[in-house]
Amino acid sequence: MKKMIRWLLALGMAGALLGATAAMAAGETVISVQLDGAPLTFTDAVPQVRDQRTFLPLRAVFEAMGAEVSSEGSVITATRNGKTLAMTLNETAATLTQNGETTPITMDVAPYVDNTTWRTYVPVRFAAQAFGCAVGWDQANSTAIIVDTDKVVDAALEGKSFTFLEKLMAYSEKYNKGIWDVEAGFDASMTMMSLPMVMSGSMKGTVQDSGKMSMDMNMKMDMTEFVAGINLLARMSEGQGVEFTAEEQAMLDSLKEKGIDLSMRGDLGKGNLCLNMRGDLLAQAGMDNDTWYTMDMAAILEQMGMDWTQLLEASQNIDYVTLAKGALSTLPLNDSTTAYPQVKDTVEKIVKALSDEGFVKEGDEYTALLEMEEQGVAFTVVLTLSMKNDAVTAYLMGFHMEAQEEGMTVSMDMTASVDDQDRLTAEINMDMASLLTMSMTMDGKYAPGSTAPATQPPEGAPVVDLMELMAAEMGAEEAALGIIGGADGPTAVLVSGEAN
Repeated sequence: MKKMIRWLLALGMAGALLGATAAMAAGETVISVQLDGAPLTFTDAVPQVRDQRTFLPLRAVFEAMGAEVSSEGSVITATRNGKTLAMTLNETAATLTQNGETTPITMDVAPYVDNTTWRTYVPVRFAAQAFGCAVGWDQANSTAIIVDTDKVVDAALEGKSFTFLEKLMAYSEKYNKGIWDVEAGFDASMTMMSLPMVMSGSMKGTVQDSGKMSMDMNMKMDMTEFVAGINLLARMSEGQGVEFTAEEQAMLDSLKEKGIDLSMRGDLGKGNLCLNMRGDLLAQAGMDNDTWYTMDMAAILEQMGMDWTQLLEASQNIDYVTLAKGALSTLPLNDSTTAYPQVKDTVEKIVKALSDEGFVKEGDEYTALLEMEEQGVAFTVVLTLSMKNDAVTAYLMGFHMEAQEEGMTVSMDMTASVDDQDRLTAEINMDMASLLTMSMTMDGKYAPGSTAPATQPPEGAPVVDLMELMAAEMGAEEAALGIIGGADGPTAVLVSGEAN
């Protein structure tokens, strides 16, 4: 549920700045820099363009951002708000140290010393984002735009209180502590080019302390009308339809009547997840019904440069500062006259809507409403809390989005709620210009449990590391392609699953 809160705020705030330095023509182009809506003045060193990248004088920019700059040999350091950035001249490797932890960073271009002014230059995108600022580019005015998000968010949060959201978090705590049995069912329908598919499913399992879990699910799918529609289209275009063998028809019937079974076990606190899939359809495809597949989510995210533990902690806590900064992810910074006011106004509007003053009381319910429109995308977020004895007893969250692009309309509606009897409901409706539509409803219930969930595959069951399996299959495919595609014949050699 906390993940949903975090999702709500992140969506509502629609935020952070995609911009980056655009390619500019070299020559005598005069580049300006704007920090928080005000132009920066440079004296003996001005911005430069190299390799279609904008570089800024390091000391002038970092000191304007409130950082302390020092150098020793070829290593330059800048410190601000507990963060220390270290760079080496002519190298793309850098480090960022915060709270005693050092994180390596790779720049796409290296800092350098200009041999005319003897000033150190750094890429504008890196200089800004290293300290949590946002950066954009105004092509028409050759202006780099930097917004210090710390200052914008801190100013918006000043004087605001968020006790309603804190009470919602306290309410959700009960589902993240102890043992809870969960049971739910869903019904869904989907159309692709007006051809329908109908789905239904059920889920039953146990969760403990928001991390340990064991869940069994079944999903059925009726593709009768979809297949009939495909056959009709084939006859209209080619004069004949698709004829299924008795075995193929039996597989479709099994998918409709028996469905596919899925079991999940794991300890999300450690990043471990185990999966088992069963069904006639899967058996026909060659999958062993007894095999369990394991995934180390922490290791997978580490390869992507992300920390599983930090991600899990962030999903379970409301950090208003972090969430407010994340609100800037989609606002464009491409107009130096409007970028900063737009960022400031957007953040203030969102923070106000989700703070205590944004909630409107009606009986025992308190509702916050956020309506936004950015770049042709309009969305509305609603959060309603039911209160009793100054505590949340139930909640409902709703989200509506509508976007227009190239004459097509895409819309999505989602609602989710949990009542004071621990019953949960959810509904999703999506329409992508009528080419793809989907509707789903879900009903379920939490109940206090007594038996801890199994987090590992059954004893004696075959276990396969899913990532190793995928890597081996990809290596085998690459080796085969190397053998087939060699200019001088089959010269590729397979070594440890890789084509060499």
